[in-house]
Parts: sequence; C-alpha cells; structure tokens
Amino acid sequence: NHASEDRFNLYWTAGTRFRDGMLSVAVRANGGDLDQGGGPVWRVQDANNYYVCRFNPLESNYRVYVVKDGVRRQLGNAPIETRVGEWVRLEVEHRGDRIVCSLDGRKLLDVTDASIEAEGGVGVWTKADARTSFDDFSIAP
Repeated sequence: NHASEDRFNLYWTAGTRFRDGMLSVAVRANGGDLDQGGGPVWRVQDANNYYVCRFNPLESNYRVYVVKDGVRRQLGNAPIETRVGEWVRLEVEHRGDRIVCSLDGRKLLDVTDASIEAEGGVGVWTKADARTSFDDFSIAP
C-alpha cells in the first residue's frame, strides 16, 4: 500500500507557541516494517507546514526537514547507529533561520532555512507504520 508509506502522523498542540529556543524529547523506536522512529515537530502552522527532525533505525540516519505547503524537503542528513527498543534524546535549537539538531548530546545537523518564520505549535511526528514512544518533551527559551 503505497499510500501508507507516504503518510505522516502528527500530534501537536497550538497551545504552546514556539519560535526561537530549544526543545528536546526522548524517543524510542518500537518497530515498523516500512518506517521506524520519529521525532519532534515545531513552528507548526498546520498539518502541511512545520519543521521536523527525526531518527530512523531502519535507514540508520538522522534528518531535519521542512514541510511547506505539504511538500517535504530535506535540509540535513547524518548517518547514525541506533537500535529498536533503545531510548535516544533528540534536541533542537532553532534561532532565526538557524537549526541545530543533536542526538544524545552530539550535534549532528546544522542548517539554515527561512521557509517558516512564524511561531507555531509543537508536537511529535512519525511516518507510515512506525511504532514509536515519546517521553519527557521539554522546551526552553
């Protein structure tokens, strides 16, 4: 089913507004045949406009994307080794147009993008059939 392969699963709140600062979340990939892992979303305007960084044990990578008008564009990619069932901490620092993403305290992605400049909601993201746990979501100025 190709439709499910391209399905993005978002859960976010507009009650917490985020533009510049730091956010972090603990994430555990529990499984998935087509996709695994996930990560935080921020500056969420709606289901078609947001930033996301995610790790994927199946693909052994950590990436940051912008989704603008429903089109997902990769901004950065880093190879990583993580295992299903293992907790990792994903951290994002976004100030102006600069985005730095860390995994377990290691800065792996450093990109610039000005596609979404407005503050927005925050939440979590998975893709397709990924089964993922999230815990300890925190935000700091």
